[in-house]
Amino acid sequence: MSVRRIRINLNYVTPESSFIYPIHSDSGEHILDARSPVSEKMLADLKKRFGDYVFYTDTGERAVIPAHHMRAAYNKSRELLEEIGKTQKISRIAYREAERVVEEIVNDLSSTEIGAIELMKDLKSNDEYHFTHSVNVGVLAGLFARKRGTYTRDEIKYIMLGSYLHDVGCSRLDQQLLKKEGKLTVTEIQKMKRHPQMGYELLKSLEHMSPIVLQCVLFHHERYNSEGYYGLPYETLPEFPKIVSICDIYDALTSNRPYRPAVSPVFALRAIVNAIESHFDYELISEFANKIAPILNHAQMFYTLNDICELSTQELALIKEYGRDDCMKPRVNAFCKFVRKGSQLHVSYYPEPVSIDLSRDPRRKLTKILNNEHQVQAIREKISERRLDG
Repeated sequence: MSVRRIRINLNYVTPESSFIYPIHSDSGEHILDARSPVSEKMLADLKKRFGDYVFYTDTGERAVIPAHHMRAAYNKSRELLEEIGKTQKISRIAYREAERVVEEIVNDLSSTEIGAIELMKDLKSNDEYHFTHSVNVGVLAGLFARKRGTYTRDEIKYIMLGSYLHDVGCSRLDQQLLKKEGKLTVTEIQKMKRHPQMGYELLKSLEHMSPIVLQCVLFHHERYNSEGYYGLPYETLPEFPKIVSICDIYDALTSNRPYRPAVSPVFALRAIVNAIESHFDYELISEFANKIAPILNHAQMFYTLNDICELSTQELALIKEYGRDDCMKPRVNAFCKFVRKGSQLHVSYYPEPVSIDLSRDPRRKLTKILNNEHQVQAIREKISERRLDG
């Protein structure tokens, strides 16, 4: 693994969190030892001294999965996809070898408590994207499955294997289509949408193939709003491909692509949370945010205080306190509600802010953090005029 300098935005660090590496300033001055809890006062002092950003050096030494196992999975992914590209099929031997490298990583995940996961971001050129992406999605899905605590070891293995192979059908597509910069045409999008079915067809004929693997490959592009590749009702789908879908999008967002740069782990998680009730259901995203994000986001939250959020009750609110036991349940001050009158949607502002502890209010759920700068600025001006920003 390569050595990387990680920048931490202190605005997104919650009090009493800690980092697995020592923290230093931009100039290299040592600030905090590894695993030192950061109190609210310390955060304020750090911001006063160093501004919004501090740093740590990630050597990869504390990652749970050894580099040689990650590299073996990467090499097997390359061999597998290249074999399919040449022969248009997958051999039983190749599949068994893929199963073996996945099982080694499952063993790594099972052998110790997980404090850090190092994904293969340092390898990603455009040509290598699909090889490294398959490894990363497999690792994330295996980790998520294990952290949920509801699956058997075999189920975790097959969730991870299905995730590792989720894009195997792409090897049968025109490779120029996969590398194209810019937006795809309608025809190209329809061609791209064939890859889950192609992957399923490649795998289903293999003897004793696990249904979990097939489900992960075939259904990983379905959506909560039933507007996925096949438009299937989300509530009728098995849980396994839903896990793959979350991990697939997270890794894609945090990877450089020909048509856009990578985003930070913090903003990737924010994008995923903002897709609740369109792409994903609330419960799975809540578990991902609470159990997996702390391992990936370097102890940073996906929102900061005074961010404007949307609630499941069609209310807008200011975030006033971090959710301590559940990051999806902060304390907020609601200041308005959207009300539909006929075909039009109107905004009804409250006379004064309504304080809500989402951890104690089962009727309300956080479903979005507003991102649009112009929209956010306009809303802030409105609530300031009405003195609802307290």
